[in-house]
Amino acid sequence: MAKTVEIWQDNALTVARYEMSEAEKNILYMVVANVKKEDAPTKMYQVSVKEMAEITGSKELMFETYKQATRKLLTRVFETTLPNGDLLQATFISSALYKKGTGIIEIELSQRVRPFYVDLNQRFTKIQLAAAISLNSAYAKRVYELLCMYKNMKDKTFRRNLVELKTILGIIDPKTGKDSYSSWTWFQRNILDVATREINGHTDITFTYKPILGDRPGRGRKPVEQVEFEVFYSIKSQPEPVTPLLE
Repeated sequence: MAKTVEIWQDNALTVARYEMSEAEKNILYMVVANVKKEDAPTKMYQVSVKEMAEITGSKELMFETYKQATRKLLTRVFETTLPNGDLLQATFISSALYKKGTGIIEIELSQRVRPFYVDLNQRFTKIQLAAAISLNSAYAKRVYELLCMYKNMKDKTFRRNLVELKTILGIIDPKTGKDSYSSWTWFQRNILDVATREINGHTDITFTYKPILGDRPGRGRKPVEQVEFEVFYSIKSQPEPVTPLLE
């Protein structure tokens, strides 16, 4: 029973609907690396800006970037459906304190969200977390999380409905239905191809994907309805740096 709960907690956060920047994701990854099941509910988590810079290969500490990121995190609301059918809406963090002269951000997790991060810490290795932080694209980070759900499963091939996938990635606004990449070509080029380039060869996972076409009467172009992913896993001693793509 406990094992089932662990899988649910991981998936509930991974497939939750929200949008988030690269810096916001990195802060939360650092929290995941430190959270423990036995921690007191009131525990504050120390995030080192210097350590994040070392992992990402940045020469700058980017305090202003992280200040903006934590400010946004305090207002980010994620939404996910729990196994019992309840709809959970919650924020990721409750507060952020910048400790003067230390390079430390003290993060207070939202109490509703904390159990998800306890489980993620148990399921992610430090190499996986370092790899996730090193990815440059916020979308690549979300795709990597999704792929990690399947890497240890017997069947490593899975499909996602295109609308569902876009909603998970924050590309479709669940309130308005607005699609930032309504064209498959643009979605493929700017999201999936970028994720492929960053994840494959630089993390413990490689993957392939292909569009699954739906049915449409007549001779017109058939719409893409699903995306099929196949995941391959190989143990790496450390993540390889991702070189940003120059425009």
